Amino acid sequence: MKAKLNDGFEVEILDSTVDDWEFLEVLSSIDEGETGQIVKAAKMLLGEDGVKSLKEHLRDENGRVKSTAMVDALSEIMSSASESKN
Repeated sequence: MKAKLNDGFEVEILDSTVDDWEFLEVLSSIDEGETGQIVKAAKMLLGEDGVKSLKEHLRDENGRVKSTAMVDALSEIMSSASESKN
């Protein structure tokens, strides 16, 4: 399944993750304050290559990937996946 960001960037979502209990557990732990789990959630959702591609897309002129940009993009991807699933 593909997810598309508002800026037109597309990334592949691992279909198996959308209905994965352990992925839901990771999301729950993020909601409970374990914000470091967002990295694991991203890798579960997009795979290593997808995360790498997203990071390259979000990299700024100084070569940095802002964590706020990654979190915003992942939220957008999750919303896109949710809409596609319904």
